[in-house]
Amino acid sequence: MKERIVQKYTQIRGVQWVENIYVQTGSASGILVGGQISTNVIRTPSKPGEYSVWGIHLATDDQLTFISKADDSPIVVRMVDCRDGSPTLHNYLEVSCQPDSSKRLIIPRGVAHLPTNLNGLITLNTPRIYWDWAKRLVHPDLDVINVECNRSLDKFPTYKICRYSVPDWMYPAALKAFKSRYRPEYEAPFIFDRHGQLYILRRRTEVAEL
Repeated sequence: MKERIVQKYTQIRGVQWVENIYVQTGSASGILVGGQISTNVIRTPSKPGEYSVWGIHLATDDQLTFISKADDSPIVVRMVDCRDGSPTLHNYLEVSCQPDSSKRLIIPRGVAHLPTNLNGLITLNTPRIYWDWAKRLVHPDLDVINVECNRSLDKFPTYKICRYSVPDWMYPAALKAFKSRYRPEYEAPFIFDRHGQLYILRRRTEVAEL
């Protein structure tokens, strides 16, 4: 079944809303069908949960469904195109929305993104994975490069992105590999690019005493 595009944005090529498969099972319930891999990002209400950096994936298209939120303030997703050769290179886009299970926001690989207003937000991500012969191995745990949130738009980097879709049969292997490398004692790494050199910062998680 061909996916229906709900809305496109001309500011950055490839950023768009796509209709989800959502099966209504009752007056106040339904089933949201995910993808080959589905992950949930869950933020605790009334606790600090804003991103401190922009994220740029080189091998993954994010597909974000915003499920629910603790307050009525709009979710704001800021984006900058960092794809080498893109006709919208270094263009800026800001999307405001409310939680809605009927559609998902596609953020192509190579587009820096920084969601804000995230109090109690639950997000379903059903990413698409890509590869390339000359794939740049950013980090074995996470294929993302970070940009500090206060960097000016004219200073954003440019990267080559992976060009080829990973076949469907490889998704279970990718998920298994991710789980095998998971280290619960550390937060996900921050990876910064300084003049072509990658710097990796990992922080230990704080575990509450029982």
